[in-house]
Parts: sequence; structure tokens; C-alpha cells
Amino acid sequence: MMDGLYGMLCLPLFRRRIFFSLRQCPRLGKSGCTPSRSCRLSPQGWCTRDPGQNSPSLGPHLTFATRTGHPQGIDMRIFRVENQRDLSAWTRALVQGCHASAELTREVTISCSLRGESVSLSIHYDTGFTLCRGGPSGPVMYRYPFEKLRMSADDGTKNLYLDFGGPEGELALDLHTCPKPVVFLLHTFLSAKVTRMGLLA
Repeated sequence: MMDGLYGMLCLPLFRRRIFFSLRQCPRLGKSGCTPSRSCRLSPQGWCTRDPGQNSPSLGPHLTFATRTGHPQGIDMRIFRVENQRDLSAWTRALVQGCHASAELTREVTISCSLRGESVSLSIHYDTGFTLCRGGPSGPVMYRYPFEKLRMSADDGTKNLYLDFGGPEGELALDLHTCPKPVVFLLHTFLSAKVTRMGLLA
């Protein structure tokens, strides 16, 4: 540990990002080595910082931060890199890894409540949003493609808000847990789709 930092080896894989402490760094060809920590790439956000900017901060160093959604809230980790090239490489690896993870995941289904009624929300990478009464095999209440989504928001506690511009108005879904994993996953799906369409470099 130096200047409040721990040396870590970080490996971004297709579905997960894994960490090894440099004090227990695995040697090439060594089997049975257990990472000190791992997390899924899909429910994740990130940001970067050049010296002189406000956040995330580790003094005058180049840093990037990852924000991973969990049922208990957000787990934020700040990483320092030595130069702009490393920062660009890590940013590219995280973006591409999250997009690849989204394409592999394809669909998630969440049990939740709408106006006190038990429902399930399915978010599919290709077809968009489906809200079913009772469970995923129940009757369909609403179905919308991604391009119909006008607004999404959350209260940081348990509620997810989706507005598709339909006659039902804004849908306030009670997820019964922190909504950040779903929010980050939704943003990753949207980012991956926009990139695949060639709208972002």
C-alpha cells in the first residue's frame, strides 16, 4: 500500500472483472489461484478524471472509477494509472467489456410491483421492455421497444421510473431493493445498442 493505494492486478473478462492483490499475484501457469474480488461488468458505470478535475480524486494523478450496482447500493472503486495511454486503454477495455457482457446476457427479468400489484419486468437486448402481470409467464400488460423510452429515473432506494409516452403515463416500479443494478444494466444495453448501430465512435 502506497499513498492510500493498493497494488492490484485487474483482468477485464467478458462477463466479469476480477482482481488479484499484487501481494498474492498469480504466476503464469499457476492453477487454483483465487481472485481477491470479482464483479459483473453489466450492472456497472465508470468515469475518468484528469488532474485538475473534480471527481473521482486521488490528488494530481490520472484516475478512473467504476461504480457497480448491488442490491445494497453502489460499490465505487477508484484506480490510478500512470499515463493517458493507460487511461484510454482501460476506458476502452471497460466499455468494450460491458458491451460484450450485455450482448451475452441478452435478457434480465425482475420481480417487482406496480401500483401494489405483483408484476415482472423483462428487459431484452433486442426487443426492449415487457411488463407481465404476476410473473414472466403471465399476461402482458405493456410491451415497448427501446426507442419508445422517453425517460428513466430512480430514487436510489427501491423505485424505478420508466416513461414510454403511452396512455398509462409514467410507470413507477417498486423493485423491493436498490434499483441501481437494473439502472446500470439498462444504460449498458442502450450504450451497446447505440454503439452497434454505429452512432458512437
